[in-house]
Amino acid sequence: MRFGKNREGLTLVELLMALLILMPIFVTVMFAFIKAIELSEIARNTSLAVWASKNKMTEIENDDFIDVPGYHQVSFTSTSLTGTGVTYVDSSNPNLLKVTISFSWRQKNGRIIGEDQDLDGQLDAGEDANGDNQLSSPVGWTTLIADVS
Repeated sequence: MRFGKNREGLTLVELLMALLILMPIFVTVMFAFIKAIELSEIARNTSLAVWASKNKMTEIENDDFIDVPGYHQVSFTSTSLTGTGVTYVDSSNPNLLKVTISFSWRQKNGRIIGEDQDLDGQLDAGEDANGDNQLSSPVGWTTLIADVS
């Protein structure tokens, strides 16, 4: 056997250097993949919350004008999402009602999206982060309903 410059194979040092270079790349790709799955779940749940909120808004809009103030601070849930929505009705103008709906929910990882941290539909101490005296959420609707009678 001759030991020369034409050896085949890798030395332990070369192998460790390759691992040192490839490991951060692998970790970064895995982190990006996990984040993509998490963002996909947020997008799916946001769509479900929009659907539930729009259904509630349609219910309110189809009700008689005189009954709309009865929806003030009424909570509702969705069968397809672990969360709670809340309706608010500003009736300071008797001929024009401002209806606001927000929906908060819990992600699979336990993160709460929206201000309703206990998902009970009630404004509790410490939940009103923006100081508007309402439970706010990224999924929210506001509409004006006029008395046309």
